Amino acid sequence: MPIYGHRHSHHACSSSQPAIDQAPRVPANITQSRINNFMSDGGQFYGMGIQRVFWTTRCTGQPHVQLRVYSVPDLKEAVSQTFTDYTLGQHEFGPSWSTHWFYLVVTIPEEMKGEEVVLLWDMGCEGLVWSMEGEPLQGLTGGSDQSRHEYIITEKARTGQKFEFYIEAACNGMFGVGANDAMVADPNRYFCLRTADIAVRNKAIQGLFHDLSVIRGIALDTDKESARARQALWTVNEVVNNFIADDPKAIDSCSQLTKQFLGQANGSGQHKVTAVGNCHIDTAWLWPYDETKRKIARSWSSQLELINRYPDYVFTGSQVQQYEWLKDLYPTLFKDIQKAEKRGRWEIIGGSWVEHGIFIPCMISNQFFIGYSGQLPQVLRESGCDYFFTQKLSWNNINKFPLTTFWWVGIDDSRILAHLTPAETYTAAATVSDLNRCVKNHHDIENSNESLLVYGHGDGGGGPTPEMLERLNRMKNVNGLPSVQFGSATQFFEGIEKYSERLQSYKGELYLEFHRGTYTTQALVKQGNRKGEVNIRDAELLATMAKVYSKTDIHSYSYPYEEITRLWKLLCLNQFHDCLPGSAINLAFIDVHKFHREVISKCLTLRHDAQSSLINEVVQEKVEGHNKQGIIVFNTLPWCRSEVIRCLVKDTKWNNQQWNKSGYEYLLVNDVPGLGVSGYVPSTSDVVKVEKKDSATAYETKAGEFVLENKKLKATFNVDGQLIELIDKESNRGNLVPEKCQGNVLQLYEDVPTYWDAWDIEIYHLQKYVELQGQKKLKIVSEGPLKAELCFTHKISDVSTIEQIISLTCIGKWIEFDSTVQWHESHQCLKVEFSWDIISDYATYDIQYGVIRRPNHYNTTIDSAKFEVCGHKFADLSESNYGVALMNDCKYGYATHGSTQRLTLLRSPKGPDEHADMGQHQFKYAVYPHSNNYALSDVMQSALEFNTPVSIRHAVNSEAKSGVILSSLFEVIPSTNIIIDTVKLAEDDNDKGKHIIIRLYEAYGGKCKAQLKSPLNIKKILISNILEDDTSEEIRKNDLYYPITLRPFQIMTLKVFLH
Repeated sequence: MPIYGHRHSHHACSSSQPAIDQAPRVPANITQSRINNFMSDGGQFYGMGIQRVFWTTRCTGQPHVQLRVYSVPDLKEAVSQTFTDYTLGQHEFGPSWSTHWFYLVVTIPEEMKGEEVVLLWDMGCEGLVWSMEGEPLQGLTGGSDQSRHEYIITEKARTGQKFEFYIEAACNGMFGVGANDAMVADPNRYFCLRTADIAVRNKAIQGLFHDLSVIRGIALDTDKESARARQALWTVNEVVNNFIADDPKAIDSCSQLTKQFLGQANGSGQHKVTAVGNCHIDTAWLWPYDETKRKIARSWSSQLELINRYPDYVFTGSQVQQYEWLKDLYPTLFKDIQKAEKRGRWEIIGGSWVEHGIFIPCMISNQFFIGYSGQLPQVLRESGCDYFFTQKLSWNNINKFPLTTFWWVGIDDSRILAHLTPAETYTAAATVSDLNRCVKNHHDIENSNESLLVYGHGDGGGGPTPEMLERLNRMKNVNGLPSVQFGSATQFFEGIEKYSERLQSYKGELYLEFHRGTYTTQALVKQGNRKGEVNIRDAELLATMAKVYSKTDIHSYSYPYEEITRLWKLLCLNQFHDCLPGSAINLAFIDVHKFHREVISKCLTLRHDAQSSLINEVVQEKVEGHNKQGIIVFNTLPWCRSEVIRCLVKDTKWNNQQWNKSGYEYLLVNDVPGLGVSGYVPSTSDVVKVEKKDSATAYETKAGEFVLENKKLKATFNVDGQLIELIDKESNRGNLVPEKCQGNVLQLYEDVPTYWDAWDIEIYHLQKYVELQGQKKLKIVSEGPLKAELCFTHKISDVSTIEQIISLTCIGKWIEFDSTVQWHESHQCLKVEFSWDIISDYATYDIQYGVIRRPNHYNTTIDSAKFEVCGHKFADLSESNYGVALMNDCKYGYATHGSTQRLTLLRSPKGPDEHADMGQHQFKYAVYPHSNNYALSDVMQSALEFNTPVSIRHAVNSEAKSGVILSSLFEVIPSTNIIIDTVKLAEDDNDKGKHIIIRLYEAYGGKCKAQLKSPLNIKKILISNILEDDTSEEIRKNDLYYPITLRPFQIMTLKVFLH
């Protein structure tokens, strides 16, 4: 009710001009407290504040709001739906992840006639409003964190008018159902419907509140001692003095004060901010994939509604997977987005399937997030992307990244225009504080006086709210703030290109000094990713071979384009930046593991089908007699290989030398052509016995040490399985293990980060560890001659053990360590360490399509921040003429300090997945000593061989054939530096087998000229790009070959046209 006695009085003597203030000056901190109480949405003084009068009229319950509810059993749709009456507070809804449908009938009362009527809904969880025709209308978010409680029912109501609609309530919050700061999901969360009202806005009051939000921000979140901030504080205080909630004249007086303040415009030289709306939706994190599908509809329908209400608003969204889900599950929303995109109101950005953890994926397309590989600028350029944006480097916890707007230069010298938002967030709330940070944190403001503000609720989706847009509208041109305008990311970068002065460049990776534990957490996910990448590549290659060699009759082989595409989508989906890094809840990883199993299983089926087609087309021949046997070996790497393999059938005696304990014979297959096929038949020269001088042996010395030896290497181990001597017989280096040092030292570290459990392994973990030794369990399990093996079992703790087989083959260039771990630890980290007699100030790490050098010392904080780094298949430590590579088949976390290399094997965080990494793990690593430094070695080829074994088919009767069956499909001569990575049919081939894509890269960092050779009947070869676009750049044949030249670390895509 009106409080007439509290009209504002200045306590001023007006006989003088200016007037004399008779009241005491109030200290600024007390004024701030007064203002905060006045604007608060709760607390003991809420009844005296502005938010209590946000609504002029409000009705709850019948007859105005009728509720009925249907709870979906077992989290699935029931055949029949029976809605029952429900009143507020009648009972709670749950458990976690369950779905409950509300049917609402709203009847407009007389007092709301002619008004905009809003539904106020708060169930504490997420929801989606649906029309009676089954069309999604707008998302709702309950609770107080990133809330969205309002849905506009009608803009102009009529008395007695009825509105019917559904609300789909999902029993999870915006951030899942976490029970504690570890974010572990609580399976038994319940939610209560607390608010289901209809109301009419007090537009004058709400507009005044938005004014005050901006002015208070200027007072408190800019330089508090500036004239403008002090004027802002005075203005808000005057509004409080003048405010009488039920007096329109008083409210108008308050509005005049705020409009006068906000009407003071900026100067022409102010910093310019482009504000782009977004809602980052983690494709899985504290929720599974299926919940993300609903989050997309809730979030994006809300943004479409805002686009219709605010004519300048521009929204941007990424992640192709999410658009595909929307198209399949919510087709009308997808069509509405298409329309908004055509009007320039919805910007589609990014070129990746999902937002990836970029340090780890193989980068088959342009990908983002967590850390930024030094190869990314080239991949982006080759994919048609012109700009790069992120904010993640603001999370660095040791060094501040020095640039904001700059040219990012990749390891091949490709460059891309980059911007790191100085607001340092991708979920800005569009406040004065956000704009102020754009100026305060901009490192290049003298050269580029613009920044990009990415605002909107995110991680769990949501996006911008009306309150954010109201603030931005008021901040467009206000003295004391940067100028701000709605726009797209593309418009921002185009402005940078047009108006910026000279910009600095930054070469190499953008290393994130944070979340280093993600290189290791969820080891089975990393393994599934690596195996999936290898197998899908092999399937593409073999399917291509099968197609180009198939006959043209009705039984010809059909390239499985749709299935390969589907498997790539699944693999890329699992590379999302909380799945592959290992930072999601347990429920999410059920899907991740399932999809990895499907990818690997289906790829093996596709591989088998392609091999069968090749066998039928080019292998089978007429033979006399029966019971002829042999093997067919497929080499999917692009150089000739020899390998010790295991026969596919038991109890053979083809070379009659060595079998494993299960009765499968070891065989040596020689000279399998690259990207080719060879056959091996027993009792012929194909299958040869290994002479003693060429054999691998395992033996125990008189001193009680154990030795693995072949004609190339000699490795000596102590009784704990630690490497104490490694001799390269083809060099004069002597023992590669320094005196009083060992290799294969297993270490257990205490692993307790400061907060982000699954994400972080902190710098101080290196201070507290124990070595696993003293159990003296090493023994010989195989003496050779094809494969020599040692084995030990070590008890890590009362609940964890490791069994390791250490092996060397007769032709082996490396010592292999095949490990099986039963792992049940808590906040412990398992590593293996090797020390070498090598002096260097850097180590070389495998990354996507190349390598990167990183320091192996702690000279500066930038150096020491890289105490744990990401490497793919190997890390190499080399002097000018010799080195050792530590290779792996599924690990990514490395550390090199001085002459010591470490590989992180397992972690044991307890959140967000309380079961992370618990159970059995099998993995391999190997040490490969080599002549020359990395650039002159064959380390990349060796690591690829370690990860890509030859595939074998058992052959009988007409299938059994000796010698080369298929020569190399494509061959690079020489094959030292340039590696053929991908061979597939082009996207536009349409299963004709006439257009082939080859992707090559230079792997060692030197410009390289080579010849491309193929037995195929080639019409022409064009240089293409990652998108497989046709170009006018043709490679002309030179006699028998096609000459190619690659710059250091260049990725080259060729499109081969066949006759």
